[in-house]
Amino acid sequence: MEQVIGLASIRRVARLSFPTFVFEATEPAEGMLARLGRDGWFRLYFGRGRRVELRDGTPWRIQAVETAGQLLPIVTCPDGKLAVGASMGARSYGIHGRDFAYSLYRSKPGVLGKSSWILREHETELATFVTGRVLAERPIPLAAALLCFTLMKHGVPSDASPSVPKLHW
Repeated sequence: MEQVIGLASIRRVARLSFPTFVFEATEPAEGMLARLGRDGWFRLYFGRGRRVELRDGTPWRIQAVETAGQLLPIVTCPDGKLAVGASMGARSYGIHGRDFAYSLYRSKPGVLGKSSWILREHETELATFVTGRVLAERPIPLAAALLCFTLMKHGVPSDASPSVPKLHW
């Protein structure tokens, strides 16, 4: 599986056509990691999900599945599930895959919703996430990094305070 190490960021490249965003590494080596389709809370949890295409053309999808009465975001490929995110409390998440188990939590609230998040494996801090950027001090799977961005932005619907769009009647 693709790994993310060093500094990487998500950059918008189009409005409507695919790819809408590009996830690319900037340090230590530059290069595109994945192309991303349009994002959205409703699209993720009740639609077909977000389209992802790796640099070699492999299709992935970030979508949701219903498990034990909860909607959980997952990253899938043609061979099956790559990463699953689950709520561990208010705005803290567990990210699990076949070969890894991480914790993602907010380290400090930021200004205008730009909080800093930490990805840990046991007591080891692997990466720091800020809106649209990641600084991975150790290699992390690409599926886990994409799921971190999704959880940071949209949360899980069973959270105490999800980022569900508010409708006023």
